[in-house]
Amino acid sequence: MPTLSVMFGVVLTALGLVAYFNPAPLGVGKDGQPATAGHPSGLSPVGIGAILIVAGAVSMSAPGARKHAMHAAAVVSLLGTIGGLVPVILRNFRFEEVAVKVGLGMSVLSAIFLAMCVNSFIQARKARKAKEAAAATAV
Repeated sequence: MPTLSVMFGVVLTALGLVAYFNPAPLGVGKDGQPATAGHPSGLSPVGIGAILIVAGAVSMSAPGARKHAMHAAAVVSLLGTIGGLVPVILRNFRFEEVAVKVGLGMSVLSAIFLAMCVNSFIQARKARKAKEAAAATAV
């Protein structure tokens, strides 16, 4: 999961940087005119992505902190999922707008990562229980 955290973080960061510096290929602005660069809300995926990168790096460099770092990454991905839906809902699902596309992209990527985190947590718990059961029967 730490490697996936870094990978999803890099993709989210790239999405945010494109939305901030060159949003024109992504669609139109709020007023229907071509999108202009430099709107601060375009950087929201960068914040989520940066935290995921840091959580993955901490998890890889300090194995003792892995559990906490990955739980933090899961919480951040939940916030990214919910936060990405805000511009989609506020702009009434107008998919031609940059903010809606970026928000939807952040939500989808964050939701996928969150689902992978939950699956990983479930598998880790099952493995831990099986190991405990095997140790108890060996005694």
